[in-house]
Parts: sequence; structure tokens; C-alpha cells
Amino acid sequence: MAEEDNFLSQSYSFVCNGLLKALIAVIVVLIATLVSKKVNNQGDAAKSNSDETNFCSSSQCIRCSSRNNTMAIGVLSQKLNEFVRIRGGRAKLERIYKSVQQYKTKARNADGVSAQKPTVIYIKGLSCKPWYNFDGLELLRTLSVELNYELIKSEFKRIRFNKGEGWVKNTTPDGEWLVYHLFNQGEKVTRNCNLCPYTVQVIESIEPFIRGCSFGNALFSVIRPRTHITEHYGPTNCRIRCHVPLFVPKGCCLRVNGVERKWKENELLLFDDSFLHEAWNRGMDGDRVVLMLDLWHPELSCFEREAITFLFPSVVINDMG
Repeated sequence: MAEEDNFLSQSYSFVCNGLLKALIAVIVVLIATLVSKKVNNQGDAAKSNSDETNFCSSSQCIRCSSRNNTMAIGVLSQKLNEFVRIRGGRAKLERIYKSVQQYKTKARNADGVSAQKPTVIYIKGLSCKPWYNFDGLELLRTLSVELNYELIKSEFKRIRFNKGEGWVKNTTPDGEWLVYHLFNQGEKVTRNCNLCPYTVQVIESIEPFIRGCSFGNALFSVIRPRTHITEHYGPTNCRIRCHVPLFVPKGCCLRVNGVERKWKENELLLFDDSFLHEAWNRGMDGDRVVLMLDLWHPELSCFEREAITFLFPSVVINDMG
């Protein structure tokens, strides 16, 4: 009888220990899961908030004002139908119609596969790659011709110290990011253009440069030392952004979709800014200066470009610095 009681006691102790260990294991797993979710949520929040730290001072900016969802749902459909009534060609705009329908559902990024997440509109059916080769856009060669390049640099030098006269400071968490618009959301900034006539002439000679559309910009962009432009997405995938590096000190780089590249003076850098991207000037001395301009995606037809311009016409900016 004593042996039986001893056996039952040992069995009971074994079962209790096993249950206790299992309970501890479950608690550990639950704690680990909660911690992991918290870390991931913080990471997602950091990414979503990063776009809040690098926006311009204009209330009319197509990218920055999109944070407030100012465009009413349905307006684009009405405008697109109006364009077709005027110009015809409904069959030639199939992917634009699909894109507008996606806009109405607020699903403004790609189909869940692409890393593109434009903040305004995603044009369906366009090839998507973060970086583009200069060789595929021969029409840009005029930008890198030595004479044009040196004249553009000389015009920049004339206006670079005119602080408060055409220069606008964008918001960044660290350092200073200044821009000098020649074309701002499709609108020509006459005062600034008059001070850089040769640069404007070169820009206007480039056929794929976006004109009259709020997605089109051309500007001098200056990143001061120890400045970080935090990661963010551009407004659309219908454009390719071109950088013409004018002055590049050490410690500067651009990251697009996780891949870093360095600017080199007079070597064009082309990328799709609907991918997550960010930039640094980690140096202690010297400004990173580029001439930046927006180009139509090479796969868009002229008719599609015209329709997009009708949907998103140029914006008259009233609060240029």
C-alpha cells in the first residue's frame, strides 16, 4: 500500500511539473509574440511617420497635401470622362481608367506585389524598377554635354547665396534641405527662371520632361552637411526622376528600394520615386547639389500623358519663398 501511495505521489508530482513547464512555455511564447508585434508596429509607425518629416512648406503640394486626402473620391472619374468626351479615344486609356478606379477605392499602391506605394495615384501596367539606365533615355544626353553642364553650374552659382529669394526650406529631422524651383508642379516659376535662362532652355529642350502637369518639377536641390532626408514615397509611378549632380562632396548617397548609389558629378542618376527612397549628406563640409527634373515614364503613350495632365493639371503655387 505504501509503495502504491509513493507511486501515486511521484506520478502526481511528475504531472504537476510537466503542466507547470508547459504553462511557463506558453507564457514565454505569448510574451515573445507580444514583444515582436510591438516592435513591428513601432517599425511600421516609424515608416509611416517618416514621410511626415520631409515635406515642403507649400499647402498646395500634390505629394504633401495628399496626406490630408483633399481630393474628393469620384472627381477623377468625372474628369477622365470629360477628357474622353472632348478628345475621344476611350479604348486607348484602358489602364488609366483602371488606375482611376483603383484610386477611388483608395488602393493607391500596386497589387500587393510591387514595392511601389505612390501617395496619389498608381498607373497600372507600367514596368516597375527602382533604377533606370541613362542609355535607355538618349534624349537626356543634352544634360550631360560638357558645355551645357558647365553653364548650368555657373547659373546655379549665381543664385545659390540669394537666400530668401526663391529658395524654399523643406522640413527634415536633421540638417537643412533647400530647393529652388524652376518648374513647380507643372507651373513655371517665372522669377526664378529669369535668373537661370540657359538652364531653363536646356530643360525645355528635353522631350520627356513633364510640362503642365502637377507631377512635373525642375529644381536645384541642396542638401547641407549632416542632413538626412528620411524615407518617403513620391506621388505617382508615371514619372521617372532625374538627378544631374553638380556638386557632390564625400559622404553623400541616395537609397531607393533598399539599394544605395552615390552621385557622381555630371553622371545622371535616374530612379522611380514611387519606391521608398531617402538621401544623406553625411559629410562635414560641402553641399550636395543636383538639378532635379521629372520625366514621363517611357512606356506611357502621348495620349495617356495628355489624359494624366488633364486629370492633374499644373498647380499655381502662391507661397513660394
